[in-house]
Amino acid sequence: MTAETKNSLSEQARERLLAAARVVFSENGFQNATVREICRRAEVNIAAINYYFNSKEALFAATLNFEPLLALCKKVNKDSTCAQERLLNFIHDFLMQLLDEKEFSVQCQLMARELAEPTPVLGKIVQEAIAPIHQFVANLVCEIVGEKISEAELRRCVFSIFGQCMYYRHGQPVIQRLHPKLRYDHREIEAIAKHIGEFSLAGLKQIAQNQCP
Repeated sequence: MTAETKNSLSEQARERLLAAARVVFSENGFQNATVREICRRAEVNIAAINYYFNSKEALFAATLNFEPLLALCKKVNKDSTCAQERLLNFIHDFLMQLLDEKEFSVQCQLMARELAEPTPVLGKIVQEAIAPIHQFVANLVCEIVGEKISEAELRRCVFSIFGQCMYYRHGQPVIQRLHPKLRYDHREIEAIAKHIGEFSLAGLKQIAQNQCP
């Protein structure tokens, strides 16, 4: 076996580990995800994690790829010009990544898990992904409401918009018990996005009116 072939097989094993780890971490959270299960799904020796990443914590950090989420903001800006429309499109696309079981973003699931069960890499997630996305929504709110909005009010608006979206993920165990037949299919996610979008815009409109002299 040539050195080039060995390197290729080694890289393939590493990529399988990353792919398996993303799924296992998103399904179980960092604490409950086991090295054994990750290696089983990746079809590698259990010692492979230490060989490629040194530790479970380092493997978790390596699974984080925020480009799909950051690309969402770029897509929204590219597809529309009106701030209200951009906010509605962002809420829709964000919920699709967060809730759709067929098309969901594993990165979005990892972030949702991290917010519910923080690990030492939370600072990295906040700095590289959450802060830019929050700033993106804050900019939209300022466009809709006006630059006179206070920093505290702006912060609450952004938290409110994300809070509505995240409840459908974090509150799912409760939601399933309250409404056992409810499923997050495309039709339902579309309806949720429409509701949150219209609800948020109505609130922002009222805030804008309250700022008028």
